[in-house]
Amino acid sequence: MLVGGTISIGMSGCAEGAKKRGVQKEDSIQNNLTASKDTAEKFPPLPINYDQTKVLKNLYVTDRAGVVLRQGADESAPALGKYPYGTKLDIIAEEGEWIAVMDRIQRDYKGADGETNDVTQWEKVYVEKSKIGSHDKITISPKDLNLIVSQHVKGQERYYERGHQLDEYLHLELISEQDFIQARKTAEDCLIRDTLSYPKHDHVLELPLVNGKKLIFKDKKTDSDDEAEFNYIGHCDALNAFAIAGNYWESGDVRLFDRHDGQLIVACKDYPYLSPDKNYLMTLHADPYESTGDLTIFHVKQDKISQMIFLSFRQWMPSVDTHLIFWGKDGHIYAAVNHKDAYWDENGSLKEKHQYIRITILKSLVKTV
Repeated sequence: MLVGGTISIGMSGCAEGAKKRGVQKEDSIQNNLTASKDTAEKFPPLPINYDQTKVLKNLYVTDRAGVVLRQGADESAPALGKYPYGTKLDIIAEEGEWIAVMDRIQRDYKGADGETNDVTQWEKVYVEKSKIGSHDKITISPKDLNLIVSQHVKGQERYYERGHQLDEYLHLELISEQDFIQARKTAEDCLIRDTLSYPKHDHVLELPLVNGKKLIFKDKKTDSDDEAEFNYIGHCDALNAFAIAGNYWESGDVRLFDRHDGQLIVACKDYPYLSPDKNYLMTLHADPYESTGDLTIFHVKQDKISQMIFLSFRQWMPSVDTHLIFWGKDGHIYAAVNHKDAYWDENGSLKEKHQYIRITILKSLVKTV
């Protein structure tokens, strides 16, 4: 809206709504309570009092095939389900080659009237000691790299509840830390991070435009779903653009605005990276709600930016450090990443040790332009 030679921007939302997921641990097992009468009598359920049971430590499922949880410390004990790779377990005892775990188990019971009722209670269950280990054993495998839960390409969106192996458009590979460091030496950041050039005053950010007008952003401190805070994070000479980071109620984005007239060029989910040949723009975002790594690649042509592909990777998330994601001079995308179940350390902080990946754009993606 033009008012007295000023362009006023009041954004209270973002390009994509926040995706929500409860903080309570997801159900990681599928109950399978069928057992013979003999084994059921030999290994009865072991209900425990949650408040009176001490958790000794936490361990994690390190067998990529997962681990079966049983009703007793024996291979013949009834199987209750399976914990998948990376599951965090509350350990309450060690018994030889078996580990006792505290978990909530759902069972079906028949009442006096013959009706079946669901009952969930805390129980002591067992897993094989050889299939679990410490947090640092949770890593990304080559098969994990290409597993996606959604993609948006050629105007079509697809979702995969059980995951889908990406077999076109991109090639992803694990690389060594040394190779990552060598590639990092060739990286160029398209943004000049002159963040102190345009400070905010009274929660208002003003950016001067070439046409003599101003681009204005006003924070909204409402402590509700229309809350918004804007910060200038730099400018890109190659795109003649200002970069503005927006933080909202449960989401955020980075938007590029034309420095001449203040028009929106593109909205990104995260920090934007321009390829060395200036033909592509990329963002790689760690989604804390869905525990996914979200990659978006845009095509740049004559200062017009259009989305080529969006992919949501199921098993890994990128670092939030913008210096650990970049385009190499060789035209590849490089990133420091971690398995989604090892993204935070055992103290709840972001993990400092990473694995490293290289992403190559294939001809099949170029042809979508």
